[in-house]
Amino acid sequence: MALDKGQPKAELLWASTREVLNLFQAEEAGCAIITVPHDILAKAAKMIGLGLADVSLDTVKMFLKDSTDAGFSL
Repeated sequence: MALDKGQPKAELLWASTREVLNLFQAEEAGCAIITVPHDILAKAAKMIGLGLADVSLDTVKMFLKDSTDAGFSL
């Protein structure tokens, strides 16, 4: 990130990433460093490049599995 000569040398850090969306938000904000928990990184690796319909379908399937595993039915 280029800084003005009158500005201190600093880089933005994004910490406490909670969801994949935060990775895109951090990039858009110009963060040089992003801390990412392993589970979020794994989710991002799976989701990035998928269309919204695919992500939505995957989410619905996840909720169905969780509810079925919990003994709920429709």
